[in-house]
Amino acid sequence: MEEQGKIISSCDIDSNLALQIWTRGKTPRLSILNKAKNSRKLIHIAWVEKRSRTLSIGGKKPDENITYSVNDFEPAVSKILAEYFARTNFKLKFFKLVIDLEKAVHHPELASSKSDFAMMTEDKRSSLWVADCSDGDRNSGYFRPFFPLTESEEQVLPEDRLKITGIQMRTTEGLFKLGAVDALKQVNPERWHNTIRVTAAAMLLGFSYCGADGTKTSDYLWSAGEKPKNLNPNVTVLKTPVKKLSIHDPDLMRLGHKLTAYIRHCYTIGDMKITYEADSEKTLQEAGFTRNRRIDFNTGTLGDVPYRVTFYVDEEKGMTAFGCNPRMQTARHTGDMIITIPTDVFEKAMNDDTIGGSGKNEFFTITRLLWAKQFQSWYVNIKSYVKKFAGLIEE
Repeated sequence: MEEQGKIISSCDIDSNLALQIWTRGKTPRLSILNKAKNSRKLIHIAWVEKRSRTLSIGGKKPDENITYSVNDFEPAVSKILAEYFARTNFKLKFFKLVIDLEKAVHHPELASSKSDFAMMTEDKRSSLWVADCSDGDRNSGYFRPFFPLTESEEQVLPEDRLKITGIQMRTTEGLFKLGAVDALKQVNPERWHNTIRVTAAAMLLGFSYCGADGTKTSDYLWSAGEKPKNLNPNVTVLKTPVKKLSIHDPDLMRLGHKLTAYIRHCYTIGDMKITYEADSEKTLQEAGFTRNRRIDFNTGTLGDVPYRVTFYVDEEKGMTAFGCNPRMQTARHTGDMIITIPTDVFEKAMNDDTIGGSGKNEFFTITRLLWAKQFQSWYVNIKSYVKKFAGLIEE
């Protein structure tokens, strides 16, 4: 193994076990060292995301078996990742990816006519900004926040800070030049600063892409811009093009959608509850909900399988519920998934997912709320591992 790569950092758990970071200049791996047996196992760092997981190893004594909880590994994993950050070129890769992610998240969709607002695709509705140049002059207008603003965010985003004064200002670069993004990060760093940095760290270190396997994409990020090793040193022009990360990578795009869904709905999902029951219809009807209608959701929307979603309402309590029945077996949960949310909160979430309060789409909003909830759980988990070195701002 040493010929293929090297150990960058190590932390003893006890006299029997140590955790290490191994790398050969690409996406790092977690090395589990059984000191009693002097044996190692290389695994992806995403392995530590499942906090309920246990690890059993043979001890020094005959027939001795020692069991550890992955949840207890957090201090050690955090320590060796911080050392890896300081001792390798990961830092440069990390800061570049933070900038690239920030630009992608804040990329505005252009609306050059009033009809553009009624024709927004789901991808465009996932954006956080609209460059509104629909008042007759396509080269001027205003950046419109496509997310609910807190009081402090409203104060730092007066209309003159969002004014578009020329065709070159309708872009992401124009939005950044106006200082809108920096202002948001200063008044609300948890929403606008920390989420980007945790996501970037997760991508480069080999954590999951919010539950999906992002290994290939992470490896591409590490090799982007490198020359092939077998290139003739006397040849100045690359004979073989370097493979670049495709913007159409499905796992990367889904991670981006979940990130923007969380940023938009981060103050909404606290009112949203998710439970799992053997029979969602029976459970909700016994709780006083009345069945309304059903919609089928394709694979990749609510989970890794298609779902049949039944809408329920409890008008007396002002609650809305969704009984989500997987049409195939899923490894993510047992039984049906039940989402409950106050009806007025769900109505507001649908308004937040529209342009100018028009074109409400229940299918779109249910998906985004669930994605936001999924991202929140993943984000909090990863954050605890990387907060020592990712430059987070704690409020």
